[in-house]
Amino acid sequence: MELRGSCNGCGACCKVLVLEQSPEEVRQTAALTRVLGIPSDHIFAAEHWHPLTREEAMRLNAFYTSRVRADAHFYTCDRLGADGRCTAYEERPLVCRGYPWYDEPPREMPLADPECGYAVDLPGRSA
Repeated sequence: MELRGSCNGCGACCKVLVLEQSPEEVRQTAALTRVLGIPSDHIFAAEHWHPLTREEAMRLNAFYTSRVRADAHFYTCDRLGADGRCTAYEERPLVCRGYPWYDEPPREMPLADPECGYAVDLPGRSA
């Protein structure tokens, strides 16, 4: 398996973000980890990620939103610049740093945009 490509800066992955946690759960986790002094993506998310309805998420990125399960919690990040680039790149959370496969092997999955810079050659699939 060979990973090809790299981030092309389209910003699609930041227009609509998905978490299992609700906005209230994000705020609670951020508050707890802040008090305990534990580094956490939730602190960044509580400060910069804003909840979206599924309809709002569809308007921002229908390609990705339509491929995410119906009970997901949608967010958008206020650190996404007008040019599609992250204005907090050096302090961005791990959830952003690991996109799209995080610590897992590359696999077929719905990326944020059909023109996303990431591509992978998977066994049995021609690139």
